[in-house]
Order: sequence, then structure tokens, then C-alpha cells
Amino acid sequence: MIGAVGRVGLLGLQSGRRGRRLLTPASLGASIWLTAKDASSIIVSGSTISQWSDKSGNGNHLVNSTGATQPAYLATEFNGLPTVRFAFSRQDILFCQNAVGLSSASDFLIAAVFEFRVAGRAWDMVCGFRSAANTSTAGAPLLQGMLFDEQIGIHNSDRDDTRIKVDVTTRCVKRIVTVGRSGGTNGNGGTVTITATGPSQASYLTTGTQSWNSTATNGFQLGGRQLNDVSVSFGDKDISEIICLPYSPNTALRQQIEGYLAHEWGLSSALPSDHPFRNSPPYL
Repeated sequence: MIGAVGRVGLLGLQSGRRGRRLLTPASLGASIWLTAKDASSIIVSGSTISQWSDKSGNGNHLVNSTGATQPAYLATEFNGLPTVRFAFSRQDILFCQNAVGLSSASDFLIAAVFEFRVAGRAWDMVCGFRSAANTSTAGAPLLQGMLFDEQIGIHNSDRDDTRIKVDVTTRCVKRIVTVGRSGGTNGNGGTVTITATGPSQASYLTTGTQSWNSTATNGFQLGGRQLNDVSVSFGDKDISEIICLPYSPNTALRQQIEGYLAHEWGLSSALPSDHPFRNSPPYL
């Protein structure tokens, strides 16, 4: 496998001349890559999804064998493109018990394309680390909406503890979010960088120092709940793509990932006006 430095070197900003290949997660050494655009990677049982297959090559498929809590596949709901819909009323979830090459105790990046569909849902979980599905795991970091409508970020599983967040103007819009952590020991400490795209929002990027102990786990959850408190910790959301890297990229590579996702999902206009890939996608 190419080392982290080598990956960054491969992905320098280059022109889109004939013969260049568009950047894709396959070139990043991803541990998990889920995209609703590839219908063949989604196993539908009746009208709901029993498995969303990982395209990274690691076999980290997210599954749910319980039909009553399986999310739905929608072919044209996300800017005319496919998405996976998680319903609050059904408490929909997908889960990978042991993700190869990804751990909450190590450096990582999670990049997600999603839309919250209902306002006012505190601690609305998009994805994150869990030792067991739908259980509170103290310290395992999560990507989610927090507190009220105006915050998206990461914190541990206890809603009253430390959090790092980006302020957003409107919660319920289609957006790209990245969360990366680097440094620290066994998940304790380190620097967290979060970006969240969106129209006319209050901020785009934030950084902070992690101040909680992350429980070492490589279970990975999509949708479902953050806490044992089922009354507040589910939400209605559409998720179209997830990329998980077992390292935290530098700024240039993070921007390339955002650029790839933006042009895949018709969200380039939501990137900051000075973003290097607002007008064209990144190339290898």
C-alpha cells in the first residue's frame, strides 16, 4: 500500500489535459468507500437495503438484516442522483462490526455527502465509530448535527462532553462535511479539523484539540442513533457517499476530496468562493 506521503504526492494539483484521470477514492487508500451512484454495490431486499457494499477493496460492507430498520434506496432524490434514506420513524441503520484498516484510536478522515431532512433533531448522527450498533460508546467520535440547527461537527458519544463544530446557517441543505483527526495517543488528544460546505453559512472550517479519550473500536455505523436515548438521537437524512481514510490528509488533499465530492453530486456551488476546485474537479 502507498504510504500517506506517497498518496499526497500522487494527488498534487494538475491540469485536466487529455489523458488525465479524475481523482477517485480508489486512489486514496480508503478503508471504506460507499457511493449510492453504484447501484450494484447496494443490496435491496424488497424495498429496503440489507447491505451497502464497500468499494475500497477492504470488504468493509455495512449491513442490517432487520427489515424494519433498513434504510431505503432512492434513485433520483439527491440532485437527480441516487441516495440512501434513513428514517427517524424506523430508526434506520447500517453497521460494520469490524472495519479493516480503520480505528477510532488512530488518525482518520471521514468525508460525507448528505442532507438532514428535518430541523430540530439534536445529536442527529450521520456516521461514526461504535463497538456495537446503536449503543452509547463513551469517547468514540461521531459526525453529526448537534444541539440545535446551527452546528455540525464531531464529539464523543456523551452529548454533554467536549465537541468541535462548524457553525452553519441552515441545517437542512445538501452538503459535504469532512472530519479529520491527527496526532494524540490511542485516540486521546490530537488535532481535529472539520469542514462543512453550504450556501451562505456562518463558517466553513474549524480546528480544535481533542480533549476526550476515544474508545478504541473499529466498528463503523451509518445512521441509527448516537445514544441510548431514542427520543432525541435519531434523524431523517439522505446519505449519498462516504469516504473513510486511515490517515488525516493535509489541506491540499482534503480540498481535492471536497472537490471530487462536489462535482460528483452537483454541489460545487456550495464550496467556498476561493476553493481551488469550485470550478473544476481534481485530476491525477
